[in-house]
Amino acid sequence: MTTPTLLATEVFPMRWGDMDALGHLNNTLYFRFCEEARVRWLDQRGWGVRLDAGDGPILAATSCQFKVPLVYPCNIRLEIYLKKLGNSSFTLGHRIMRDDAPDQIAAEAEAVIVWCDYAAGTAKPLPEALRQQLEGAAV
Repeated sequence: MTTPTLLATEVFPMRWGDMDALGHLNNTLYFRFCEEARVRWLDQRGWGVRLDAGDGPILAATSCQFKVPLVYPCNIRLEIYLKKLGNSSFTLGHRIMRDDAPDQIAAEAEAVIVWCDYAAGTAKPLPEALRQQLEGAAV
C-alpha cells in the first residue's frame, strides 16, 4: 500500500478536561481536533470559509474509527492527507496519534468537503487552482 502524501500535520495539547469518565480523550474531541486542523489547513491556503466570497467549502460528511484510547497527559498529532478527489468535492483522511508515538494510530477519520455556492446552497465544481493543489498531493 502506498503511503499518501501529507497535506498537513498539527500538534495539539490534550487538556485534563478533555478526558471523559473512562479516563481517555472524549470521542467528540477527535472530531474537534480534526475540524481545527482542517480549518487551519484550508485557511493557510486561502480556501477557508468566507461568506462574502460567495462560495467555499462545507463539511458534507465525517466519520471516525477509534483504535487505541488517548490518555492524559499527551500531545496529539493529527495528520491530514487526500483520500479522494471529485468534481465538486474531496475527501480528506485524518490520522490521529500521540505525538511521542507516531507509529501507533489512535484513530482514523475522514471528512468529505464539498465546494458550495453559499447563496444557492448547491455544490459547484472545485476552483481550478484548488484542484491543481490537490492533484499535486494525490498518490
